[in-house]
Amino acid sequence: MANWLAEWSEPGDQRARGLVCRAESAEASRGRGLEVQLQLTFDEVLGYLKDRPDETRTYQVPKGSISRLACDEAAGMREMDEAETLELADYLDVSAKDLRGPLKVVDVRCPSCTHRLSFLDFAKTAVESGAHGKEDLRQVLTGKSGEWITIRGRDGGRPVSCAQCGSDVPRPMAGCYSEYSSSDYAYA
Repeated sequence: MANWLAEWSEPGDQRARGLVCRAESAEASRGRGLEVQLQLTFDEVLGYLKDRPDETRTYQVPKGSISRLACDEAAGMREMDEAETLELADYLDVSAKDLRGPLKVVDVRCPSCTHRLSFLDFAKTAVESGAHGKEDLRQVLTGKSGEWITIRGRDGGRPVSCAQCGSDVPRPMAGCYSEYSSSDYAYA
């Protein structure tokens, strides 16, 4: 029997509506079955940006929302190079040409080993922590599951560990909270 998991951004918060139900991959579900995801309207996204939630959360948004927003793209963001894109594609078991770029990431180095972070560090952290499955990330980064926005909460954003040495990288990074983006995914 499938279990259901509804993840509301704030208890009693009525801003988020329009539930979208999606089946998780076997890798991502780990026995949870189906997951209910919230889809925000563009106006609801703007509301969260004015009054940020306590916790950082990711939402599906209507097509065209990312291009309408002034997302958290700070001066500290850089476009990933071809080698980094190929490494991410290999990790996600997808062709690099299928990833919907440009892929951008905050330009910081691991304080322990000086590895320059890429989208791969964030993807591996998400998969290894159980926050996302590879299939979920593959669907988002190839544009097959629509547009998604992570709204940074008062908690300072998502954690990341270095893919090379495993050390935690402190937040906020490089004085900004924008951590990674693609044409179908962004931090806001």
